[in-house]
Amino acid sequence: MDISNLCRREIISVGANATVREAALAMRTHHVGSLIVTDPKDGGRAMGVITDRDLVINLLAPGAPVDGQTIGSLCSTELVGIVATASVSDAVQAMRNAGVRRLLVVRSDGSLVGLVSSDDLFEAIAGEFEALTGALRSGLARENVRTMTNGHAGQSGEFPRAIYLPGHEP
Repeated sequence: MDISNLCRREIISVGANATVREAALAMRTHHVGSLIVTDPKDGGRAMGVITDRDLVINLLAPGAPVDGQTIGSLCSTELVGIVATASVSDAVQAMRNAGVRRLLVVRSDGSLVGLVSSDDLFEAIAGEFEALTGALRSGLARENVRTMTNGHAGQSGEFPRAIYLPGHEP
């Protein structure tokens, strides 16, 4: 499965000159935990990422003043991305190598497709495990049906109360 199928395509962004309060309001309004920070001179160029965690760890926890702070001064400018055709495994490895929880998903020409988070990957992997569990359950159900229809079941189609191994009958 391509990462492009998992990523969120609606990118919420703020300019680097946006205040911390403006960025926090954008996160709240759009129910997101991260924003793409754009170049104030070229609104179409991503220059960083800011997360709700960044705001808490780097601004609020140390008691830094909120007023007057711009997002551009707080955002991470080390953008970590992955090509849209990458696999879930590739994305997990990229997150692990970079120590991040979100990846920018880009086309081969470098244009932004969306953003994929660790939560998105957990959901995809959990779906695969659920499908595998379903396959195992249906296999067990088929085995039970075969056992019941191959002469081991009683007249009513139920298992007899006692099944004896050959040579061990009472």
